[in-house]
Parts: sequence; structure tokens; C-alpha cells
Amino acid sequence: MSSASPSPTHCFKSFSIALSLAVCVSCKLFFIRNLPQMPGNKNTKTVKAVSTATNTRKKPIKLSLTDFHALLDQKKTPENVQKMNPVNGTAESQIWQSGRTRCRGSFCDRNLGVPEHRNPVTQVERSLVEARQTPKKSKDTANGFSEVPKEAKSSSTKASKHSGEPTKNGHSEKSKVVPKNHKFPKNGLSAIPGNSETNGCLNNSAITILKRPNQLDSKRGRPKTQVRSCPRIPTPPRDVPPELKPVDCMTSADFRHDYGAHLENMRSRLKCQDHMRFFAEAIQKNQHLFKGSSILVLCCGPGTLALMAAKAGARRVYAVDYSKVTSYTKLVVQENRMENIIEVIQGRIAAIRLPQKVDGILCNWMGHCLLFESEILEVLEARDRWLKEDGFILPDLGSLYLVGSEERMLKNDRCNWWLSVYGFNMNAMRRYALAEPRYAKTTGKQLLTLAHPILGLDLNTVKKEDLFIDHPIRLQVKKQGYLECFLLYFDVEFSRSHTPVKMSCNPCMRIPYKSLWQQTVLFVEKAFVMRPNRHYMGKLKFKPLRPGSLKEMEILIEFYGCENFDDDWYGGYCDRLVTKRWLMLEHFQTVDEVASCQDELVEI
Repeated sequence: MSSASPSPTHCFKSFSIALSLAVCVSCKLFFIRNLPQMPGNKNTKTVKAVSTATNTRKKPIKLSLTDFHALLDQKKTPENVQKMNPVNGTAESQIWQSGRTRCRGSFCDRNLGVPEHRNPVTQVERSLVEARQTPKKSKDTANGFSEVPKEAKSSSTKASKHSGEPTKNGHSEKSKVVPKNHKFPKNGLSAIPGNSETNGCLNNSAITILKRPNQLDSKRGRPKTQVRSCPRIPTPPRDVPPELKPVDCMTSADFRHDYGAHLENMRSRLKCQDHMRFFAEAIQKNQHLFKGSSILVLCCGPGTLALMAAKAGARRVYAVDYSKVTSYTKLVVQENRMENIIEVIQGRIAAIRLPQKVDGILCNWMGHCLLFESEILEVLEARDRWLKEDGFILPDLGSLYLVGSEERMLKNDRCNWWLSVYGFNMNAMRRYALAEPRYAKTTGKQLLTLAHPILGLDLNTVKKEDLFIDHPIRLQVKKQGYLECFLLYFDVEFSRSHTPVKMSCNPCMRIPYKSLWQQTVLFVEKAFVMRPNRHYMGKLKFKPLRPGSLKEMEILIEFYGCENFDDDWYGGYCDRLVTKRWLMLEHFQTVDEVASCQDELVEI
């Protein structure tokens, strides 16, 4: 059965259907492309595809600087030609001369303010490169010069117009000719050997090179400034109270001779001190002695004892001190509103005059070993001149004691440490350490003997001659051990108190307060054994080196060990253990003074 061929009508219908489908598809594609610009579109997939196609960035073409300038020269539009060939060439040269160059290594950047195609020097460089690349020879090759292209000639002629003009340095720049065999350096333009005067000037091939401006020229917008000295700023006025002006003028050299006026000294002598506890307790327990009476306070300091006496009911208080600390005392008295009761006086007690005699004297007169650097002489002077017959002195009783101790650790720390210092023998420094007394806080656990009194003072009746000690000593051993040092300490008390009031520097006492004096330690040269079955006796001298002054004193000790109590240690029946001298001075000891303080029994 043969197949029937399609009729023309059927073919026409099929073609019309295919054409209509093609038209629909093309219309649909057209509308899809224009959907992102239509409002109300909700086809997110289509929008995303279109936005991705439109937002894709083209990859930049990487060109070298030479290719970039070549492309720039090819694009010659009326605007570019006008920019590349400005009419006002003088303004262009001024822009080039006023520009700045910046060098990095051997290459220099172009002028940041002038484009490359407007830089005359850049045009000269480009023309020179083109001239080297052209193989043509000119008539001037026989003379040793290479031909310059027309573009270089035009640029050079433009630059030569400006070369004749004077620069900012005041000199006109001469044109220079480039020889054929000259090698151009890599770091840009450089000086070309020879000039137009020596090699001859060629009108067609002469190249003018502009001189780069000098960056160090002071006339290029950076005028030289003269440095002027700044006037001295006046010191602002200080608001110092009139009471403190004498102390405000003191220097460090003044405080060396008047340490009592130093604020740190006042703080250390008042804060948590045992003697301040003693005075406060004595005044509080004996207020009947202060009510309605006149009180003299010697060495008043910042006025603490004077304020205590005024608070206890004293009618009149005279606060006397030879130091400039009285400036602080006046200020303290005014702030406590006691100026109608307390009168502050500066000066020695022998140089001042009081309006009346007083009923009592308060003074912290104690010093190291009770006498060294003490104010007992001031108290005795005030007692003889201004104290009434039935008056009192607080404190009025004082006792000095001697004891033997085994302070091995203390001696190793203060003296024996010098025997070997980093492998070196420094025995000379140890001799200095043994020549003067030391002040330390001891515990009393190392004591070998009982305390022996060597001095007792009653300030109501004592005289100046009684302050010199020349007293025999006898120590009773309570524990066997090596004696390394002697200790001196004192006690003071107030005899007029109806209840006992006492202050002691005994090393065996445990008090919650500090002590200004602690214990005076006298190290011996060579330690020796002390046994309970032997008797130890000797002699002690304690006297000032200058009459009328307790600032420099000496201590002499001769110490012997005997078998019997009644043995005569002067007759040679006892063993001499110590014969030594200690100096208590304000200054450092000299070599002769140290030599005199060595023990006679020890070979140096």
C-alpha cells in the first residue's frame, strides 16, 4: 500500500503553526529581557540572572607605561589635541618648574601635578627613544650626531623657547646636544657630555633639556625662619602662709643643721611612738598639776605637748624651740584656736626671757644612751632660771643600764660581713664598723648577764658635773655563752605622779609602740666565753669630748674576768678581756679616730 503525499493545505497549516510559535518565543524572550525595568516583577530567577550578567566587571587590560603613552598618542581628538598642544606654553613650563619630583631608588616619578603628555621633558625622552629605534641615517651622522624626529624637534623647539628665559635661580639654561654614541642611563635624564659651544650647534638636531628644579631651594615657597629664643616663663607666685615663710626658704643644706624642721622628722618622732604614749598618759593621770598653772614646753616641735598641756587645763603655755619648726607650731596653734593660751617662742632657753616663772617643765630630753644628743642641758638651764621651787619636771628620773649579750647574728650582719665580700677581704671596713656604737632593736633572748645600773639622774637636783660617768661595773652571768657585745638602755619616769608612769627601752619588754632610741650596741673585737662560776668586773667611762656639748661623746670599757669575787683586777690577778673605746660623733670618723677605737688586746 503506497503512502499518500501530504496535501498543500496541510503543509501550509504546519508552516503557519511553526511561524506563530517562533513569534511567541521571540516575544517572550523580549519581555523577559525587559522585566528588571518593569515594576511589580516577581520572577527572582530571571532578575538574578540578568543582574549577574549586567554587574560582571570586565577584566582590566594590563599595559606597560610605554604602551599606555602610545595608545594615548593614537587617540587624537580635538579635546586631546588642545590639551596636548596648549597655546600658553609659558604657563605649562611654570607648572612643570613648580612641580615636585619624588625619587624611589634609581627611578624618579613623574610630576604628580602635570600629566605625562603635557610634560615637555617626557616628550623629549619619548622622542629620543623613537630616534634610537629608527634605522634612518641623516646628514649629521658623519659629524657624530643622530637625527632627531620631527616630533622631538617640535617638542624641543617648544622647550627651547623657555630655555632662554631666566629660571628662578637667575641663570638661563643652555641647550645641550646629544652625541650619537652617548648611552642614556636608566635613571632618566642626565647631563650630556659636551655642549653647543664645543661640539657645534645644529639647528635641526639640537635638543634642549630643561633643568629640574632644586628641591632644597629656599625660595621655592619655604622661606628660612629664624629661631627665636623663648622668653623665660615667670615663676607663678606661691601661696605660702606668712607663718611658714622662714621654713619655705630653707634648702637641703639648712636641714642638715636643722633637721627638726624637716616634715619627715616630725612625722617619725610622733607616729606610734612609745614616748608620746608616756607623755599622754602622764598628763591625763595628773591633770591636777596642770589646771590653772603655767607650763614651759622645751623642744616643743610641732606643738603636740603644748596642746596636751592646754587641753589638760593649763592657764598659760610657753612653747620654746631653737629650731625653725616653730613656724609650723604657730600655724598648728592657730588652727586649734589655742593662740590665747599657747605662746610660741623661737630661740635657746638661755637667750629668751619669759614674763613669769612656770609651775612645770615638759620636755622630751632623752637621747641615745640617755645622754648622747639629749636636751638635758636645756632642761637644767630652764630649771635654774624659770622653774618655781615647788615646780615639777616631766620626766624627772632617768636610769642607764649595762648588760652583756650574745648577738652573733647581729654582729655578723653589721660587722663580720666585711671579712669576705664577694671573695675579697675588706677587714678595713670592719674596723670602721666596730669603732662606733650601733642602734638596734634586740629581743633579749641572747642576754648573758643581768642588768647593771651605771647612772641614775634626778633632774630636780642633778648638776652638770654629774652627767660625766666614771663608774665601776660588775656583771653577773645568768647563762653561759660567747659575749659579742655590750648593750646600753635606759628608763625614765615621773616621780610626782600619784600612779607610776614609766617608759623603758629594756630589750626584754614587749610593747606595741616604736622607740626612737632602741638599744645602743657596743661590739667587741674578739668574742670570749662567759661562765656562771666566774666573776666579771671592770670600769666604764662615758663623757663628752667637748665641755658644754653632748653632740660628741666617747665610751671607754675595761673588762676583766676573775676567779674570786674579791680579787683585785687592778693588781693583775684577773684576765683582761676587753680594753676598747667607742666614739659617738656627728661626722664620719677619721683614720686616726678609728685606730684609737681598736681593742688593745687584739693585734691589728
